[in-house]
Amino acid sequence: MIDWKENGTPVSSQFDDIYFSPENGLEETRHVFLNGNRLEERWTSIPQNHSHFSILELGFGTGLNFLATWQLWKRLREGSDLSVLRFVSYELYPLEIHEIQRAIQVFPELSETLDLFLEKYKLLVPGCNSFVFEKERLVLDLWIGDARELLPETSGKFDAFFLDGFAPSKNPELWEENIGIQIGRLANRNSTLATFTVARAAKESLTKAGFTLNKEKGFGRKREMLTGSFGSELFPEKNPLPFLQRNFATDKPKRVLIVGGGLAGAAAARALAWRNIQVEVWDEESELKASSIPNAVSHPHLTKYPTPTSLWTLRTLGHSLRRYPDLLDKDSYSISGTIQLAGEDLPWDRLESGIKNHSISQEIARELAVGSEEIEKNFPKNSQCVFYPSGFWTNTPDLVESIFQHPNILLKKGKVSRISKESGAWVLLDPLDQPLAKGDALVLANSFGIESLLSTLWKTIPFSLTKVRGQLEVLEDPNITPEDPPVRVAEKYLTPNVKGKRVLGSTFDEFYLDPHPREKDREELLEYAKKTFLGIDWAKIRVEKEFVGLRSQTKDRFPILGPIHEPKSFEKAYSGIGLPKNQKKEFPFLEPEKNLYVFGGLGSRGVLTSLLGGEILAAILLGEPLPIENSLYSSLSPARFLYRKIRNLEPKGEI
Repeated sequence: MIDWKENGTPVSSQFDDIYFSPENGLEETRHVFLNGNRLEERWTSIPQNHSHFSILELGFGTGLNFLATWQLWKRLREGSDLSVLRFVSYELYPLEIHEIQRAIQVFPELSETLDLFLEKYKLLVPGCNSFVFEKERLVLDLWIGDARELLPETSGKFDAFFLDGFAPSKNPELWEENIGIQIGRLANRNSTLATFTVARAAKESLTKAGFTLNKEKGFGRKREMLTGSFGSELFPEKNPLPFLQRNFATDKPKRVLIVGGGLAGAAAARALAWRNIQVEVWDEESELKASSIPNAVSHPHLTKYPTPTSLWTLRTLGHSLRRYPDLLDKDSYSISGTIQLAGEDLPWDRLESGIKNHSISQEIARELAVGSEEIEKNFPKNSQCVFYPSGFWTNTPDLVESIFQHPNILLKKGKVSRISKESGAWVLLDPLDQPLAKGDALVLANSFGIESLLSTLWKTIPFSLTKVRGQLEVLEDPNITPEDPPVRVAEKYLTPNVKGKRVLGSTFDEFYLDPHPREKDREELLEYAKKTFLGIDWAKIRVEKEFVGLRSQTKDRFPILGPIHEPKSFEKAYSGIGLPKNQKKEFPFLEPEKNLYVFGGLGSRGVLTSLLGGEILAAILLGEPLPIENSLYSSLSPARFLYRKIRNLEPKGEI
């Protein structure tokens, strides 16, 4: 992957080219990319309506450009009106931690930011990997894979471009015309670019994309480099589903209202709050909230081939564990690993194929040999299992409480019975129809209460949510050993022994919704555990307490996340779009209800998915680049149910 010159300069073995100048790579980055895009000047004189600044880089390499940009941002951010810096980079061959350390150690002034970055540089998967550095007001989205495939999956507008692929003679794919077209599509008004090369292929590609180019003095022995600026005419967002196209916000809301104080509401509030937006959260007390579940377990959910479910959980796994050290103390979660048993509901073929077809590392998942000690002491003989080294358990109430700990979040208790819009502002009303609060934007995150609030606004609801009852048992286990096994998952799950306590869960019932624990469920859980989870002295274990929670889920068991369309207007605009008569595939764009958003239907994966979901919601609300693929976001969009309903009512056709 990487070779080293005598002076310590890293060289790509794939492309036979250096990663940065042997003269002084850091000064080269500052000259070409930071000064070439006039970052210091622009960050200190940003327009008032510009809440964020986004940089797109081709060729992450050693991370040198990112770290140098971070160092400049660290010096200037307090004097800037920007809330957040977004750095989005693409890399086909990501380096190992030790390779990045060796490459960057020659620049000791970057050591502090390097250490912070490498603490989170883990659990990388193909596609988008999102890193949040709250205190630094910085987000890195590192896309792993071929930029030719990933750029069309990118949604956002960028203010600056770092074109730092290997030389066009060595890596022509990264300078071809289609790459230039994508850069033009993603360019913001008055965006800039800089690159070390003045090769004809680069100039032609970028000129066709709409950039005006200039030759500038190059770094060191290199005589020339290119800078460029983009015209004011923006390319429209291109999405095969027109209702998923984005209008990028120019006005940053001063106050956002959120209804719901569970995981979804907390994560959305936190994502907005650390961007310096005032958030007011209204929550109605309930002991049945899924966010009250103790020691929830999380791990990827692999399908045989990549699907939205598996891709979503792989991205949220890495995102969550990169953020946990900044949010939770060590007693509130543990990366204990998870052993998953194959069975009727989860065939071995699916697990085995899933690991292979998702191209994931052993850091995320690996097969366990049948008869291995790991299996024999935990499950019945000849069981087939997968081990997730980064599977973890979380004390859910601690997580929710910690997420809310931010000075820009105001948490209030009370029942919201109706929502309305008055003079462009959203208003929450109590059971007596008296106003509780008013804000510029509204996020509905109150689980299965979302539908009832939308029904006060419209006669038809754009989606439906169902309740799922889950019962679990908190067990007292005096058999404390220093080497308790990981979380064990089969049809039920059992957490490790933590200070003499385990959690055994959970039932899944869509029809019996009684909020009280029942003996039948307890007996079912214990009977299953005793025959499946071995190596435990069950005679000494007793049930300390029981918990019943009601989860909210959608029909396809995928969250609803994003802006909401009024159903009747949607049906009028999009009925017939799949008909043969629409040969040109020209479809109208329908604006969603302005400043109304939803985040719900998290089901049993709320702990795993909520933090990244909150970041996605903030990105949509504020017009930032999305930290996931376009195709994956289409599976989260609330409008998917309205669209499916229309398609079922008309002859089949493809968009």
